[in-house]
Amino acid sequence: MADSVNVHFLFPTGQGEGGAGFIPAPGAGLDEEGQPSIMWGQGTPDGNLPPFNLVNKGSLYMAVDQTDDTAAIWQKVDEGGETGTADWGRLFVENHQLIDTNDIVTNVAFTSAQIAEGTLLNAAFNASAAIPYSKLASLTGLVVVEDFETNALSKIVILPDTIDISATSVETVRFHAVAALVITEIGLICTEATPATGSVDGNIKFGTTTGGGEIVTAKAYTASQAVGAYQSLAIASGAMAAGTTMFINHVDAGTTAGEFKIVIKYDLDS
Repeated sequence: MADSVNVHFLFPTGQGEGGAGFIPAPGAGLDEEGQPSIMWGQGTPDGNLPPFNLVNKGSLYMAVDQTDDTAAIWQKVDEGGETGTADWGRLFVENHQLIDTNDIVTNVAFTSAQIAEGTLLNAAFNASAAIPYSKLASLTGLVVVEDFETNALSKIVILPDTIDISATSVETVRFHAVAALVITEIGLICTEATPATGSVDGNIKFGTTTGGGEIVTAKAYTASQAVGAYQSLAIASGAMAAGTTMFINHVDAGTTAGEFKIVIKYDLDS
C-alpha cells in the first residue's frame, strides 16, 4: 500500500490545506510532549512527511482503505520524522491480535504457561526439527524397537545376521569402511538366552585382517545372558582407514545354545 498523501484530523481539529497535506491546528497538539492527535486517511504513515512528522508521540492514525478483515491502526512511538513507518508502530495485525507477527519471529520468547495445554499438534513441528532424545526428558536414554532394525540409527550398525554360539567356527566379512572412521563401541545383544555354564567355551574377535583381533581381541561369550542383555566389548584400536574391511571371527562354543546380534557404533568426524 502506498504512503498516505490525504490525511484528515479527528482530534485536534485542523485548519487549511496545502501542498504538503493537511496541517494540524496550533496549540497543545503540537507542543512538545503535548496532546496526541487522531487522524484518518488512505495509505500507510510516512514519518518523513507532514502531518506524520509533526504530531506528538502517542498520536493515532487509521487507514480507511485497507482490505477487508485487515486491521489498520498505527500509533506514533517516537518524536521527529523518520522515512516510512519507522516512527509509527502498527497496533493490530490480522485477526485482531495484539502483537506484531515480526515480534513472534524475532523478539517473543513463549513459556509453557502461555501455551494452552493440548494445543500443540504434530503439524506444528517442522519435519526437519530433529529434536534429540536428550531434550525429551521422558525418552532420555530410551531405545525403541525400531532402533534395533538394521542400520536404523545414524552411525550405529546392527548387523542383520546373528552369531550362533552353538554353531561351528565361522569368519565373515561384516563391516566395510568406505570413509575413514573410528569405531567407538562394539557390543553384543543377546537374542537367545544362554545357560549358566558352557557358553564361555566360545569367543568372538574383530580384526582388519583375516583371523586378526586388531579392533577387539578374543572375548569369551558370557554365561547366563537373558534375552535383550547387552555386553560391551573392549576396543583395542577403533581406527579404520578408508576402504578397510572388518572381519568378525567366531569360535565354536560346542553345543551350548545362544545367539547374539552385533552392534557397531562409529564416528565419522574423528
